[in-house]
Amino acid sequence: MAPFAGGSVNRRLSCLAAALFAAVPATGLTAGQGGDDVGAHRREQGRGQVRFDGAGPERWAARWRRERRAASALRRQLAARLDHVVWIVRAFECVHRYEGAWNSATGNGYYGGLQMDVAFQRAYGRELLSSKGTADRWTPAEQMSVAIRAHATRGFWPWPNTARRCGLLR
Repeated sequence: MAPFAGGSVNRRLSCLAAALFAAVPATGLTAGQGGDDVGAHRREQGRGQVRFDGAGPERWAARWRRERRAASALRRQLAARLDHVVWIVRAFECVHRYEGAWNSATGNGYYGGLQMDVAFQRAYGRELLSSKGTADRWTPAEQMSVAIRAHATRGFWPWPNTARRCGLLR
């Protein structure tokens, strides 16, 4: 499958960004985590001199190593998730290739570029259905985001024939 085949660059990037935010939960890691606050051990001496109570260079180096290990672990975790996000966006782009235009409303009860029926839209994109109407009025990124949300519980089974064509189902 060609990487990000079809569509404009902005549309593909917005689909990827929507998928990333839908698939990556908050990690809870902040810049201040990783140990005690070394700045609390700092005391002013006078004439611009600073005395460190128990927070010498070895404690600063230990804190730096802890934070560097935490940042590396977070980087590895996000890279693994990003690989999965890119894979799932490409998979749904393949499904879209066989389903129709992003703004299609053919009158057969299915809407949008991934041909979602109203019950599907109500189950996985209720807020978009109530604010914008059916999927043919949603942006490609919104349609992709709803499809990824459904994929978490149902897989590619809502699109059995096209998913087989794309090699996603057997």
